Amino acid sequence: MMKVKGYRILVKPDGVKTTTDWGYQLVLDERLEASGQQFGIVVDIGPTCWTDRSGAPLERWCEVGDKILYSKHSGRFVYDPENDDEEYLVIQDTDVIAVVEKDEHE
Repeated sequence: MMKVKGYRILVKPDGVKTTTDWGYQLVLDERLEASGQQFGIVVDIGPTCWTDRSGAPLERWCEVGDKILYSKHSGRFVYDPENDDEEYLVIQDTDVIAVVEKDEHE
């Protein structure tokens, strides 16, 4: 497993769902594609995320395991050296746009 350093966050991107559980093909929403919204799960958080220039901690707005929304063109894709099939994204802490709250009915 990789560990990120500094102000970076390791994210497991969610794949775009193109079919339903029943096998029906889904039509992709062009508005979502144009807005560049991407979702993923936080896998690891660097030790200096959410600190100011003096090193004082700021409020953390996500934790490991949270589903987040981030900008489509942020970060860099990397592969786990132990498993080349596992693709991750390394983003900066400021690239987190929102945390997706879990519905209590899920």
